[in-house]
Amino acid sequence: MSESEQGVEVASPFQIKALTADGLRIGGYGVVFGSAQQRDTTGEWFTPQTELGLDWPIKTRYMFYNHGLDPVIGDEPIGVIDTFKTDDVGVWVEGQLNAHSKWAAAVCKLIEKGALGWSSGSLPQSTVKARSGELLRWPIIEVSPTPTPAEPRSTGISLKAVAAACKSLGFGDSNRKQENQEDFDVDVETMKTAMRDVVRDALAAESEANVKTLHRGRLPAPGAPDETARIEVTRATKYSDLSASDMSLMSDIMGSTGWRPPVTFYRELADKMVKSVQRGDLPYSAMERLEQSGFLKSQELDNTGQAGFGAEWAPDSWRGELWLRVRQDNVVAPALEMIEMPTQPYELPIEAADPSVYYVSETTDQGQLVLTSSNPIPQSKTATNKVQMRAQKLALRMAWSSELNEDVLIPIVANYRRQAIRAMQNAMDNVLLNGDTALTANTNINAIDGTPVGGSKYLAFNGLRKYCLVTNPALSYNANGPITLPLLRKARFLMNGAYALRPRDLVLFVDDPTYAKMLSMPEFISIDKAGADVATNVNGLLGHIDGIEVRPTAEMGLSQATNGDLSVTPANNTRGQAIFAFRPLWYVGYRRQVTATLDHIAYADIYHLIVTARLCLVAQDQYAGSTPGAASMLYGISV
Repeated sequence: MSESEQGVEVASPFQIKALTADGLRIGGYGVVFGSAQQRDTTGEWFTPQTELGLDWPIKTRYMFYNHGLDPVIGDEPIGVIDTFKTDDVGVWVEGQLNAHSKWAAAVCKLIEKGALGWSSGSLPQSTVKARSGELLRWPIIEVSPTPTPAEPRSTGISLKAVAAACKSLGFGDSNRKQENQEDFDVDVETMKTAMRDVVRDALAAESEANVKTLHRGRLPAPGAPDETARIEVTRATKYSDLSASDMSLMSDIMGSTGWRPPVTFYRELADKMVKSVQRGDLPYSAMERLEQSGFLKSQELDNTGQAGFGAEWAPDSWRGELWLRVRQDNVVAPALEMIEMPTQPYELPIEAADPSVYYVSETTDQGQLVLTSSNPIPQSKTATNKVQMRAQKLALRMAWSSELNEDVLIPIVANYRRQAIRAMQNAMDNVLLNGDTALTANTNINAIDGTPVGGSKYLAFNGLRKYCLVTNPALSYNANGPITLPLLRKARFLMNGAYALRPRDLVLFVDDPTYAKMLSMPEFISIDKAGADVATNVNGLLGHIDGIEVRPTAEMGLSQATNGDLSVTPANNTRGQAIFAFRPLWYVGYRRQVTATLDHIAYADIYHLIVTARLCLVAQDQYAGSTPGAASMLYGISV
């Protein structure tokens, strides 16, 4: 029986290890090669072919703690990286901690516990990633020890420990085997949260019991009484945006309603109460009630059911958590090529007409060796052109009173921001599909029997539907009935043949009702026609048709039967649509990615949340004299 089978926690071979007796020389795998089946927690993976820039003439690659994002240490270098060695596992990285850094002892202690793994940092503008998630280019600029590396194999916290932490937090399926990575099935954020929680609990076990010096997740440097020399590992919760005073007030106000806070509420309250007292924001007496109840003494706030020791603070008739809407994934923008626009406008150089090829006779005359217009081989020219990108702005604004911000039980700012950003992402997909800048009556494809309403998001720029229906009407076809495989192929080959014959570079966007009909297409419904891996009556999904990825989207609605345009009367829109796009010819240009700003307007005592993005959509064949064909469309589909 192996150690893991006996319940012994085996350290990960990918964690950072001390290489010298003083612990200042450290090493470990900074890059671990993976595959489509072995991704890191961001869904990406390195391969031996990834360009890492290790031969770049960089004099010093510094070492930071957690990429300089730790709120205590900040971006102070804690050492230097001096060794990279590539093998069949990945890239072994070694570095030297700065012995004079006040953080060195604390980092050494974390490494001794196996709580840290390497995480490489690169320049965003220098990285290249395939759509599949494979990292093609990742020049390493710095390497950081961190408790939450993207590569989950890089710390000494075993998957069994992570699984146990997830189970205690209510994540994952407790009936699944969780002793190995293949059976461990929780989402990325859950894994990262659980890892941070396990590290925090390991460190908290060694912290002092005295409430005056209590620091959750902080580890004092050996022999260093200075409390500033501590590293903090924190875990975000739904109460993170609330202060200790807010949480105490919430508990008191809700005491008569039956609301019962979970254990995580009391842990957060105790932690914030201690920190507030240490900062001098609250008097020491503010902690007396928690001390009397035993919460601060043991840090195990699990006695809320005991009369006189927490039950009076734990009513249970209200849930201080927002029940989130279920939304369909955004699939349009991620499917197209993206480019950052350094200027406004921004111009892309593109190919134009090819040089001419001629039939010529054999060179026989010495005079023909003179370079003139009568040379036996006529001169050709290669045409050049450009596409101009001009970003347009999408925006939303929300405002609410300070009273609402103070009185609601959920962290309203975080939830409003999350919902607003998701609404912006939905709008971007919508405009990429439906955009039409026509303003006059009966001309816009989104209001063909009316006049567009000013400020409608689809007025930002022209999208895929307009490209096929109006700009190049020969690229659209009316199905005038049920969807079939021959009809889809007919629409596909309305495109330029060079594009239609490259299915791996194509994507098919369809509305939800059309996708539902496609699931019943006879070519895909049964095992005998499609095979067990593809049959829709087995897996309920249709991922590809003719090798082309199918992406259903809620942002493309139904249209009129006759022309594929949308009526201002919803009842007139009854037919489905399907759009083929040749991905290498489409660019989504970003002058500003989705950005959220929050301001408090003091004279009105309100909060303002503004979310904006600046983007555009262009096709490479949008230049004079070109042959269109970067997309094609099938409309009028019976659903």
